[in-house]
Amino acid sequence: MRVMGRPPLSFAELSERHRDIISVERSRSDRLVVGTMCSYVPVELLHSFGIQPVRIWGQSDDPGKADALLQTFVCPPVRHLMALGLEGRYDFLDGIVHCYTCDATCGLFNIWVRNLRPRFSHLVSLPYTAIDEALAYTMAEFGVLIEKLESFTQTRFSPESLGSSVALYNEARALMKNVYNLKGRGLPISYVDMHAMNVCSQVLPVEAFIAYLRDYLEAAKWTGPASEKRRRFLLSGSVITDNALMAFVEGLGVEIVADDTCLGLRLLQGAIGEGEPLESLARYYLTRPPCASRADFPSRKSYLVETLAEHGIDAVVFVHQKFCDPHLSDHPFLKGVLDEAEIPSMQLELEGEGFTGQARTRIESFLEMLETR
Repeated sequence: MRVMGRPPLSFAELSERHRDIISVERSRSDRLVVGTMCSYVPVELLHSFGIQPVRIWGQSDDPGKADALLQTFVCPPVRHLMALGLEGRYDFLDGIVHCYTCDATCGLFNIWVRNLRPRFSHLVSLPYTAIDEALAYTMAEFGVLIEKLESFTQTRFSPESLGSSVALYNEARALMKNVYNLKGRGLPISYVDMHAMNVCSQVLPVEAFIAYLRDYLEAAKWTGPASEKRRRFLLSGSVITDNALMAFVEGLGVEIVADDTCLGLRLLQGAIGEGEPLESLARYYLTRPPCASRADFPSRKSYLVETLAEHGIDAVVFVHQKFCDPHLSDHPFLKGVLDEAEIPSMQLELEGEGFTGQARTRIESFLEMLETR
């Protein structure tokens, strides 16, 4: 039953049922489905070939299943993903595409391909800077991917088709940015809902996702008056999947209004420009705010400072995964930026057990410290 324009399912339910939704879509259109391991994979290119991109994402009930293929000191998200693959969770995929980011995920890609043997696999390597030579290199990298996709799908690359796919993803990102804006203006949208929205943007057909998101935004107009004034937090880290942690933080009387994570606001900055679609696509992926694995500290600082100002951030919570070298290396630098701006922060380093009582106590202590300032 639809109420006040809301989708029949919540974003959390949609993300949990994305395989069923994709299966229905596949039966209607015989659409190929390709898994992605990183937000730097150019999903617009895959979509332009009639492929459904699906982000490999989630937690296994038994990450120890990956121990036969991965060292136990690899970060928990990578071990979880390998375990999900070994459990058959992603047997419905026709292929897999990754973009070089951290060493752990690149190792995961190679181990996945060797052991699970997908029909199609490709690793994209993007430069870490946006100079002219980097743009030419990126277009060459995309050209290699295009050649492999043409062979795999038996379909010729079409700039017009890419332009249509770009328009869809631009619309999806603009709508998602609007959800963040609504929350920043005080409407009572939980960050757990926003996180589920971010996951859905990566695992659902973009056409279906846009329809659900429009309904969500229409319903948001009816959520009532703005919530009371609360402290405004930014959540920073790599792969953050623990809904209990997000709900607990907001349950203490604060609002998570912005983030700097592998899914979320950082992916929504700007849009793919007009002009020749392949060049515009390459320029977009080169110039968007970088993640920690790209080690571009000036750009990381610029994004953080601009986000702090735009969203009126009062404090930052860093949530890092055990053994995540890029983000753990990035943290002292970003903390220095926050200290300079006189914005308090705290760091949580999570392991396989996830959100524990100790983490709850530390968050409560941090809030108490803020109250005494």
